[in-house]
Parts: sequence; structure tokens; C-alpha cells
Amino acid sequence: MRVAFYTQGVKTASSRFRAAQLLPGLAEHGIEGTLLPARPSVHGDVDLAWVHGLRRELFRPLSVLSRAGQLHLATRFDLLYLQRPMLKYYTTLPEEIVTRLRPSIFDMDDAIFHNKLGLDAFRVRRILKLVRHVVVGNRYLADFVGEPARTSIIPTVVDTRRYLPRPDPGDGPFTIGWTGGAHNLVELEPIAPALQQVLRETGGRLRIVAERLEGRFLRELPVDFVPWSPENEVRALAAAHVGIMPLKDTPFNRGKCGFKLIQYMACAIPVVASPVGANRDVVRAGQDGFLAADNASWREALLALARDPALRAQAGAAGRQRAQAEFSLDAVIPRYVELFRRVAG
Repeated sequence: MRVAFYTQGVKTASSRFRAAQLLPGLAEHGIEGTLLPARPSVHGDVDLAWVHGLRRELFRPLSVLSRAGQLHLATRFDLLYLQRPMLKYYTTLPEEIVTRLRPSIFDMDDAIFHNKLGLDAFRVRRILKLVRHVVVGNRYLADFVGEPARTSIIPTVVDTRRYLPRPDPGDGPFTIGWTGGAHNLVELEPIAPALQQVLRETGGRLRIVAERLEGRFLRELPVDFVPWSPENEVRALAAAHVGIMPLKDTPFNRGKCGFKLIQYMACAIPVVASPVGANRDVVRAGQDGFLAADNASWREALLALARDPALRAQAGAAGRQRAQAEFSLDAVIPRYVELFRRVAG
């Protein structure tokens, strides 16, 4: 079987973890996957330091031309996997063309239907009508689809042979780790008072792994910045005593898949997270980490982990075990294989 993955880019997290990293495992089951990313992607794949935020829009026309040149390739495959909408423009014409040519699956790992005054919801619903099956990253997204019979919930996972347990950093400065896209650093601002208190009391540091720093509030915190790259994303987390994922309770954030937490847990790093969306499903409070709803509970959870190495070790080991069992490539590849064979007919 040959499967085409029409992805949003190459470096973007969703393209890497919900498409590219699946290919070796699928190949072991006789499924040949081919990536067809839009080039240049408007989602961060341009290797120019000044291209971020609204400046990415300058590359939209080029990505349209790239995508247009890929549409006829659909006939070379047995199944098409549409990783999010094929274009950033409000049109479903590419999806209408390729879904007529081959059986198709649409993948969605964010609540992209909450944007732009309902226009995104309209576009996504049109795409859902065109495809045979839908894969989503959590229950919130599945509820939006509203068709359980043709919807599969498959979390975003990591390769636990690459994300390996790191030893606890021990007696060094208490280090709170955060990794992700720079545009999401804004999620740290509401808990900045708790972070400031904890880091002052422990003499600790906030380690941020991202493509750049954004947010004036970070100037008030002792920050160690590590530039993100695919090569160092695992190694950069090794110094963290704890990994955090704060989220404001918004409709869009309820659709997030808790992927930061899965990255931390695979590295045996205990976690603290806001009880929003999939975070509540990923974190088993009191076992592999804590859920914190306000600054007081964030401070309490972080200080508990700072003061108790045994608690960190227990929570980290439990998280690693959970990541291997439920949030690893080994856990999901059989599900994709069965799904692809069924949808392709």
C-alpha cells in the first residue's frame, strides 16, 4: 500500500509528529508513506530569522503554487492523508480535487475551527464531508466532528527510543522546563507570579526551549534560553527537574493534545499542567504529576517537586511508563495500519 501524506510543512510539530515519524513504523507493515509538504510552508519552515508571525503571509502565494503542483500526484497512491487543511486560504478546492481521486483521511490535532469568525469552522466542516475518515488528537476535537463511526482518536505521540529517560538533575539549581513554539509563550504569563515566587525561594531557573523568546514578562524571571532545533529538542530538556504546560481555559486551548506533557513524561520528567482539555486525560494527578488551576496551586505543586527528589523520581518513572504504554509510536502504529487498510478498502 502507498500512502501520500499532504502535510503543512516539514519542521512544524504536527507534520513531524503526526506524519513524518510514522513512516518507518508503517514501512515495517508494508505501507510505504510519502510526505508531500507545501513548500515553502507558511507554518514556520522558512529558514529566515525574520520570517515569523504575520510575515509568514508573504509566502502564501508560493505555497499555493507548490500545493497545486502536487494535486495530480494523488493518483499514484492508494490512500491520501490530509494533515490539516491543504491551504491557508479559505478554499477547499484542493481537497475537493484529491478526494475524488483516492480514498482520503483528514487529520486534526488542534481546534482550528475556532478561528476567524467561524470561517475556519465552515471550511473544516466542508472538508469533513469530503473524506472517508477523520483522525483527531483528543475527545474535544472528536465532539466537533460529531460522527463517532468514522472518527478515530489517536494522540500525538513520541518515539520513546529517541525520547529516553534522563537522570534527575539532582542538587543543581531547581530547573523548570518549558518547550514549544514561541507564539505559545504567552501561556506562561498568567502563572508568572507563581514561577517568580518558586524560583526565588529555590534559587532556580526557568529553561525555555523555543525558536525565540517573546514576552516582556519573561524579563522578570531568571530564564535560560535554549534555541530549539530538531536535533536538540530532547537533549535540551535533560536539565529540567519538572516540565510545565500552563494553559488559559479557552475554546482553542481545549482542543490541544497535551503534547508537551507527553514529551516530558517520555523523558521521565514529572509534570505540572493546567486542568484544561486533554491535559486532564494525559496527567494522572498524584501519580505522574500535578494539575494546577491557579497561582497558589502552581506554587504548591512546584515547591513539592523542588523539595522532594523521591517524589520527582516516582512521578517521572510513572510518566515514562505511561508514555511507553499509551503515547508512543509502538502504541499507535498498529492502529494506523488497521485504519489505513480499512479505509483504503
